Amino acid sequence: MELTVEPLKVLIVDDEYLIRNLLRMRIDWEQQGMSIVGEASDAQEALDQMELLRPDIVFTDIYMPKMDGIELSRILMERYPSLKIVIVTGHDEFEYARQSVKLGISDFILKPIRASELLQVTAKLRAAIEQEVGREYELMKLREEMKQGLPYLRERFVNQWLSDVMPEDELQEKARFFGIPISSGEPGSRIAVMEVEVAVPQAKIAAPEVYPHLSEPYHQTPQTYQVQRGPQQQQHQHVQPQLSQHQTEADPHTAEEIHILLRMVGMKQVQVFYPEDSQTIIVMDPHNRIVVLSLGADTEFANQVQQLQEELQHTLKLEGCEVDVTVGIGQWQSGWGRACVGYREACRALDYQAFVGKNQVICFEDLVIEGGKRPYHSDAQLLQQLQFYVSVGAGEEAVLLLERMLSVPFSDVSQFRMAAMDVVTECQRAAIEQQIEGEHALNKEAVAAIFTADHLPELKSMLEQHVRTVSDVIQAKRQAKEGNLIDRVIAYLEENMANPEVGLSSTAAAFYISSGHLGRLMKKETGQTFVEYLTQLRMKKAEMLLKQTDMKGYEIGEQVGIPDPHYFSVLFKKHIGRSMNEYRNVKT
Repeated sequence: MELTVEPLKVLIVDDEYLIRNLLRMRIDWEQQGMSIVGEASDAQEALDQMELLRPDIVFTDIYMPKMDGIELSRILMERYPSLKIVIVTGHDEFEYARQSVKLGISDFILKPIRASELLQVTAKLRAAIEQEVGREYELMKLREEMKQGLPYLRERFVNQWLSDVMPEDELQEKARFFGIPISSGEPGSRIAVMEVEVAVPQAKIAAPEVYPHLSEPYHQTPQTYQVQRGPQQQQHQHVQPQLSQHQTEADPHTAEEIHILLRMVGMKQVQVFYPEDSQTIIVMDPHNRIVVLSLGADTEFANQVQQLQEELQHTLKLEGCEVDVTVGIGQWQSGWGRACVGYREACRALDYQAFVGKNQVICFEDLVIEGGKRPYHSDAQLLQQLQFYVSVGAGEEAVLLLERMLSVPFSDVSQFRMAAMDVVTECQRAAIEQQIEGEHALNKEAVAAIFTADHLPELKSMLEQHVRTVSDVIQAKRQAKEGNLIDRVIAYLEENMANPEVGLSSTAAAFYISSGHLGRLMKKETGQTFVEYLTQLRMKKAEMLLKQTDMKGYEIGEQVGIPDPHYFSVLFKKHIGRSMNEYRNVKT
């Protein structure tokens, strides 16, 4: 979409032919980017021509028979607000013409008409119109961009809604904007969260040509799936996700790319499962999980989701890879404002897959205590704090917090097993966040033992051990990483010591860490402050240059990043115990 401005159309209105002709002949209108499209000898004739000619600019005399120029201007401005009007007036009429200012008249031009004045007026009008056209063009571009980005904005809004981060009045306003049919009269909502995972063998990633039938993932369309839904059954045809030949030969696919492919195909299949259903919203949440939000009555939702899970599991297949589709469903929530509660419940039900296995549809109500007892409610703030302690390797603090979390009264074994599930889940998230893999991230035998414990003291002991183990592994990795960082910092200083600008701040910036953190790490790893270590490094280099070269003192100072000869001399004597001359004399 490009901005093109055609010649501006001009209409001249004056009851005197000579004035109209003078205006026409006074300047080169084409050179001004304008074209005279018509003339009118009175106001009525001008009004008759307006709709046909649709000029951008009207030049009109004040005194004309039947209707004067000011009345004509008032009518034109009411009908065509963007029209530019120039009043042609004589000196004795000027005060009268000034009454038209409040109408929005663009300019005045005095008789006798001079070319220079007319050129000034036309140039100003052209600039004003081009500026308005430019603003309209930018507004049109913004509208187009907003239209293109509307699906993303809608998905972002739904995720904010489910995260309970918006005031209710703002939610209602934005819901109306995005065409989501929610109101105070809605019966409620129910939410399912679907997670699609694929276990890709390393050999598959290293040798992608083993995928013989993979098509371009980013050109999948909803038409790939044909869905016919009857009252008792649903039939559909599907095409398995495929990669094209040029992809398999040119670009080895990583596991993450395959995950993205499966999520996209899965998302499209879910969208086709609910075709043009205004009561069902389908989005991808921040954790790349498919969320199905049903705003209708809670009737067959769970059964539909079960059917959908089975179809997805059957559809999303890759040769040699195991694809898992697991779903968590929250309870029905009365009132659309409680959708965030249903989403949290669905996520908690989905987390339970670690204990009941993948490829399941897990309903939150199946996890709560039977017999009418109050269900266990996790403390999101404490769980977040626990994950933080574990993720920084603070095992003791994590264990103390765990004791506090488990000090609440539990009515039976089911409740404290659910609390244990929360703890293990947060430990696993911390491990994944710190890129801890394998048994250290989730020891299946240890977790199985935790969830078969029948007594709270036994459960507490095993949970404490689990929290300590994960924290210790993370702490060990952090320490190794910090040690490696200091090795790289030392190498950097050895290479750049000749630069007098090298210091704690610049070095910290080079490694994208804070000055305070780098200073503490240097002290911890070397036993010296950053400045002490850098100075010692420079003095050792200076001592070597004194031994092996005939360079002058100030030259050596420049070589080690201390260009001030006096300061260098003082530092050398302080660290070596002798002046440079004394050191060289002893050497010889």
